[in-house]
Parts: sequence; C-alpha cells; structure tokens
Amino acid sequence: MTLFGRLDILYPDGQREAHHLRGAEITVGRANTCSIQLADESVADFHFRLNASKGAVTITALNSVAGTFVDGKRVPANRPRPLRDTTTIAIGPLQLIFYKHSDSPTISMPALSEQTQPALTSFRASLENVQVTVFPASSLAVPLSITNTSDSDAEFRVEVSGLPDDWVKPKKLTFPLPAQEATQLQFLIKPGRRSDIPPQPFPLNINITRLDEAQQNLRLIGIIKLGGFGGLSLALDPPVCRDKGDFNLYLLNQGNEPLHLALECIDIKSRLDLRLSQTAVTLPPGGRVQVAGNVRSRRRPLVGKTQELPFVIVAKAENPTGYCVPLPASVSVKPLVSSRIAALLIAVIFATTVLVASILFQLPEPVITSISISESQVAQGRPVQLSWSAEHAQRYVIEVDRVPVAELPANASSYTLDTRAYNAIIHIALIAQGGDRTDIESRRLDIYEPVTITQFYADRTSMLRKVTATLRIRWEVKGAVSLDITRPLGFETVSEAHTSNSLGELTLRGAPPADFEILLSATDEIGNITRRAIKIAIRDPECSPHSDVSLYAGPDTRYAPVSIAVANVPVLVRGTNDSRDWLQVELASGQIGWGNYSSFFCQGFAPVALALITDIPALPTATTTPAPTATPSPTPSPTSAVTPTPFPTPNPTVVER
Repeated sequence: MTLFGRLDILYPDGQREAHHLRGAEITVGRANTCSIQLADESVADFHFRLNASKGAVTITALNSVAGTFVDGKRVPANRPRPLRDTTTIAIGPLQLIFYKHSDSPTISMPALSEQTQPALTSFRASLENVQVTVFPASSLAVPLSITNTSDSDAEFRVEVSGLPDDWVKPKKLTFPLPAQEATQLQFLIKPGRRSDIPPQPFPLNINITRLDEAQQNLRLIGIIKLGGFGGLSLALDPPVCRDKGDFNLYLLNQGNEPLHLALECIDIKSRLDLRLSQTAVTLPPGGRVQVAGNVRSRRRPLVGKTQELPFVIVAKAENPTGYCVPLPASVSVKPLVSSRIAALLIAVIFATTVLVASILFQLPEPVITSISISESQVAQGRPVQLSWSAEHAQRYVIEVDRVPVAELPANASSYTLDTRAYNAIIHIALIAQGGDRTDIESRRLDIYEPVTITQFYADRTSMLRKVTATLRIRWEVKGAVSLDITRPLGFETVSEAHTSNSLGELTLRGAPPADFEILLSATDEIGNITRRAIKIAIRDPECSPHSDVSLYAGPDTRYAPVSIAVANVPVLVRGTNDSRDWLQVELASGQIGWGNYSSFFCQGFAPVALALITDIPALPTATTTPAPTATPSPTPSPTSAVTPTPFPTPNPTVVER
C-alpha cells in the first residue's frame, strides 16, 4: 500500500505516538475497527476519516460531541476539507499533527514562523501560535518545534518569561536532541480568575539555548491576549426582611471588566410593595456597591402564624450577553392577632375539657409491654423497623433524638424508619399515650455511611504484550476510610494524586506479559469492604511487511536465512536488538527470525518500547580448508574453498526494560 503521510499524536501527559498512513482511507476513533485507535473519553467511536487520492489528502469530520478542529477551526461534519503538508488537528485535550509523505527519516516540521532565525545557529525553532487569546480559568497549548540541524547530538534548554509565574507550565525545560532530529514541545497557558488583571496582551518570550555552545541562542516572541470574564455576587442584609422595614443590597463585581447592571424587585403574587434607592449601578472590576431598599406587605393576615412572603431581586447585565443573577429573599409578616394568644385561648378551652373528662372518666395508664428494633447497626439509607406491643394506649408518638417524626393510631404495632437523613448514633423513642399519662421506651441505633465506588476506570482496556506503555487509572469513592489499589507486577508508578479517600488518579508504566486486572478495595468505618476490578486484555504486537522480507537467524544479513515474511501478512513481534533497527518476529507457522525494522509497518508502538533481546548468537565466521601437499601427480592443486560454519536458529531470551 502507498504511504501518503504520517500522523503524530501528542497526549496531555507528554506522550507521543507516530502512525504511518497507507492506503486510500484511514479512520480514527475509539472503536477497535478504526485504523488508528485513540483511548480518550472525548474521542467518538468513529471521529474522523482521512482520504488520499491523486496526491491530495482530505479530512472528513464524522458525527461527534467534542468535534474536530483543524488549525484552530471546527470542521463541519461530513464535509471533506483538504489538508496542508503540515496540519494541526485537535480533539479535546489531544493534539494530532499530520505530515504529508516525505523521504526524510526525521520528523518533518512546519514552516518556520516569520521571526528571525540566526544563520550561524546549528538548530532551528518555530512557534506555531504567535498570537492567541486565552480566557481566565481556561487553558491553551502553545506548540514549539525545535530541529537540531548539526551532525552531533546536543542538549538544549528552553526558558519561558514575560507571563505571570503561575500562568505557564513548564517554565524551564532541559532535554537532549540527537543530530538531524526534531522534536515538538507544548507549553500550557492557564491564567487564573483575577479581577485585578484586566484584558490585555502579554509577551510570551521563549529563549532556546544549545548548552554545549552557549553562544548559540535563539529567542522567539509571541503574544498572549488575556480575555475578559464576568462574575457577580449578591447579598442581602438582613437575609429575612422585616415588614415595613429597610434592607441593604450588596453587589460585588468578581470579573475583570466593568459591569453595568439594571436592578429589579419581583413579587409574583403582588403581595408586597418593594422599593430600591437605585435601579441601575456600574461596578468597576473588583468593585463593590451598596443599594438601600424598603419592603412592606399590602395585607396582613387576621390570625395565624408569622409568614415569610418571598420575593426576588434581579441584577441584569446591560451588555450583549444580558445575563441575569437572581437573589431570592423574603419578608416576615406577622398577623393582626398573635397566634400565641389564639393558642392560649384554645389551650385553656382544651385544658378545661380534659379536666372535666378526667374527672368523669378515669382512664387506665398505658403500658409498653415489649419493644424491639430490627437492627442495632445499619448503613445509611437502609430502613429499620421498630416493633412493639402495649396496653391501654390511645395513640403513639415516634421521636428521633427527641424530635417527633410520626404519630400513629392505637392499633399500630410497628413503624419503619427511613435512615437517609441520619449518619450517626441516634435514639428512637416510642411514646404510648393514654389520656394525660404516658409510657416511654427507647432504643439506640448506630447509622454509618456505606462505601460506594461511583467511578473506577482506566484510559484503555487493552495493551500490547511486552510493549512499554502507560496506564492511567481514575476513581471516585464515597464513604471510605481507607483505599487499597493492587498494582500489577512489573509496573512502576509514574504519578499518583488523590483527594483524601474520595477522588484519585494513578499513572503506571510497564510492559505486561499477560492479561491482568487492577483491584480497588474500599473499606467503610465499620470494616465492610467493597471491591471493583478493571480487567486489561493483552494483545500481541503485530507488524506487516511492506513487501516479502527475508528473515535471518540473528539481527544481521550475515546470519543464515531461516524463512520469508510475506508482504502484508501480519507477524507477531517478540522484541528488538540493542540498536533498535531489527525486529525478532514469529510467523503463523511458529518460525522465529530477525527482519530489518524499516521493512515493516508497525501500528501503535515504536521499537524503543519493545522488550530487548539480549541472547543473540555471535556472527558466524568463515573457515578456510588448507590446500593439500603437492605430489608428482600432474593433477593441479585443488582451490581452497570457504565453507560457512552452520549455526542453529537461536531461541532468544526476552529481557524486559
């Protein structure tokens, strides 16, 4: 198949993958059937398609939520768009760079920016985004390309200045770069939300130094424009207003641009008269203002309890967005006749009636004869049943920590308590009432928060056998006092971050030999353990020959030939040699041999990630048979012949790195 280009994938953690593009069509997405599979939540099953025809390459965005961005602009779905020789493609946090086919063994680079490149330097650099805009609390990746144009390996240092210290990562970076090779770096620009920094441009100064020749220095300059953001906070004093009383409205501009606001009081049922001293205010960035107001009810109730009548104060921005910020509030309105006086009159009448009834009818005293609770310790949210038997009770009252929760008739004998509102030790009391007499029994209940694993997943479901790669694991757990994650053998921890025992992320790196699983164990406060596992399937790494490839007993053409790998028929890859330019492969027949890496197309990995084969036999040496001693016979002396020493096909031992 014809090679028409290469697609490099840059992950947010700095990892990079390179895929050669062959054939007429390449599909990219999360599905296993895609030509290039991307393991990221923002990528759709079939995200976009590349087509090559008559020397031109087009990209077609398929239906996806995150969208496909080419050179910073979103591509409409199902509408092919041509690609330049070097084009940047973005999907969520992933950055993909398309390079049109080139015979150069190094990474082809985009054209240099218009900034000056000194003629005497032995390296080149280009900054793709010379002038960009970033908004507070958002992030922006600025790619930087560096090419070592000399014939010797070198170490470079890159330093960034001109922006506030907490805006850019990394600030300084030192790295090696082989001769005639290129690399691409990314700087993450993320300004904070600060009202004291207005929208304005900031210089992005990038200084690049070749450390073995300090006088070779290159400086690139970009412009980072800080965008504006809005934020408004409202507060009322007092929170609950008095009838015919005054209040103060406080407004705070939390954004970095001036706010012009219109103020309005809304009473849906028109039961209040509301007034504000100002109906329009202007707030500078970070500015505060106080607006006085007054409220009164239009009609007070005759008798009853004090009521709280709701109203809303709305602040609306007078700009194209026209966003509104509502502030719910209420006013306390007392009745004309106090409910206390009304309750007192009712109580006197009731007490008199009870007194007369108690004199006329002497009721027996209620007695709780038995009481039980279904569980003494229970997980929050699980119902608990209280059962009892009693005599001479006219009604029952259930209390939790002296707060009534239910009233039951005389024929009741059980009650089910919903524990979702409780998360500690409580006391459930049963009160049997008969006339003016009562009997009380209580039981203790220990309620604990159960452990719940809401999320536990990895960024990939499969890995290549004995191919070094990273595996990112994320989790979210509620109600755990301790967590334990089993790490697979042979993996090292790259990074680990977590917030107490609720949120966390773990990045591992390794070359797995077989299928494995990662187990999360979460323990709650009483020792119950909840587990969840992630199973990772292992696939054998495969490469396809460009054409028929001869296989040898060792990583050199001077070894004896052992077989032939047929063009376009995949073979299993078992490892590589120390110089990473030969692959040890296994045919479908089980035959093992060595082939030159440049003769194969390998998808999803590079030789540097393969296991290293160290048990390689020495090169065979040629031996010469000495000529026999001359005799009087006229027969001429035989010509010496070189007979190659046979060497058995090795059975190499794979050493993992």
